[in-house]
Amino acid sequence: MNQQLLQNLKQWRVMQAQKEGRENALFVIMHNKTLEGIATSLPKNQEELLGIKGMGKRKVQKYGAEILAIVQVFAEGGLQEGAEQAFLISPEKIEKKVTKNKKKEKVYSVSRFLNLINKTLTDKTATVKGEVSSANLKGHLYFSLKDEKDESLLNCFMWSSDYLMAGLELKEGMEIKVHGYPEVYKKSGRLTFRVDAMELASDEGALKKAYDELKNKLEKEGLFALERKRKLPKYPVKIGLITSRDGAVINDFLNNIGRFGYQIIFHDSRVEGVMAVRDLIQAVHYFKKRKVDLLVMIRGGGSLESLQAFNNEALIREVIDLPMPVICGIGHDKDEPLLALVADRAVSTPSIVAREINYSWERALDKIRTDQINIERVFERYLRIAQEKIECGMLCCKGQYEEALNQTNAVLQKFGKNIMSLEYVIKNIKSVLDLAPKTIINKQAREIRNLEKKISEYNKLINYQDPKRQLKLGYSLTRIKGKVVRSGRQVSQGDKLEVEFFDSKVVTEVRKVLIKK
Repeated sequence: MNQQLLQNLKQWRVMQAQKEGRENALFVIMHNKTLEGIATSLPKNQEELLGIKGMGKRKVQKYGAEILAIVQVFAEGGLQEGAEQAFLISPEKIEKKVTKNKKKEKVYSVSRFLNLINKTLTDKTATVKGEVSSANLKGHLYFSLKDEKDESLLNCFMWSSDYLMAGLELKEGMEIKVHGYPEVYKKSGRLTFRVDAMELASDEGALKKAYDELKNKLEKEGLFALERKRKLPKYPVKIGLITSRDGAVINDFLNNIGRFGYQIIFHDSRVEGVMAVRDLIQAVHYFKKRKVDLLVMIRGGGSLESLQAFNNEALIREVIDLPMPVICGIGHDKDEPLLALVADRAVSTPSIVAREINYSWERALDKIRTDQINIERVFERYLRIAQEKIECGMLCCKGQYEEALNQTNAVLQKFGKNIMSLEYVIKNIKSVLDLAPKTIINKQAREIRNLEKKISEYNKLINYQDPKRQLKLGYSLTRIKGKVVRSGRQVSQGDKLEVEFFDSKVVTEVRKVLIKK
């Protein structure tokens, strides 16, 4: 970066600000970054100056000559980077250089000059009306328009994709409107009007003829048939909307659409004029990639000419291919737009479109209100029945309570009498219990005496039956191997016998057994 040049550029900015009365707003004249860019790149002409950030067309037109003069003075003076002392260029020297540069005639090459012309012409878009004098479709469309008054001729070019989008079959003698911009074709030097959209002109007869021809064609294809039309979805939420943001149509629609939580995705589009078809097709393409429940296309009423875009075959076929149902609200005079005929639902105004969309939601809301009323009525009826049952139950309970109370009183009275009887019984029992100990003792004493008597008798009997008593009388008791011998047949010769006497025992051996016959 040349610091001396930068210092002079800043000095020039101060003087320029003083001229314009902007001493306190130097950056309005030019930013430091822009001045630094100039001091770095050292532009030689306006094109190079335009390439510096911060230098727009207006600033180049206003300040370009003086800035280039300052740069040229430094370039001619051979100033070097890093010089110790910078000098400032006087305003007179700058003015002199500017005047000298103006006297120089700039020389362009043919290609560069044509580029400059085409760059300027690109911004000169226009809509032109004329009669087709020739048309040649060779890959792309080449045709010419003739002015019916003075035979003026305009050569035109149109890309084949744009021509197909226009939906017209161009013929000689047809009066049309075209939109585009002029351009010089560099190889031939011929001026051509590059067309990006076209439509029929206001000849009502030609418009009606084209309308009828396309209508018959689409009808033969079955595109108007009711069986191909889709039902509008119940309870739509996401709604696509195509119309112009200007005018009353969009407000009419939005003011009538219900407050049911809709998510409206809006795409602005021209709905009339040569460029309307292109805008509408772009909008349809936009919604092809979006997931919406329903697509709405609306515009106000108009003549056959103003509704040409909605009678365009390319647009109609794009709408037919949409994955979601389409509802149209396009006002019309006599002939209904062909787009409305192929749409799944068509009405005449945006407000009716809104009502159609609201219909399922409003029906649901009405049903909710009706159900609410029915529920309230049923509840009131059941409440009334329950209240009657409660009142009846209370009466029954009261009667049963009184009856139970009477029965309780009777029981209590009877219980009182029983208590008195019980008291008498208790007194008798008490008197019996008072005598009971003596009676029991006497009875037990008698039983003890009887028991002692029986024991004494049993002792006598036991003593009488005791075997030892028999032994005392001279008897003996014989055993063999611990068992009592009751018969001689129980013993054999050689057996050892144990003989028990009253006072002793004797062991003996059998020598001989004699059995009595």
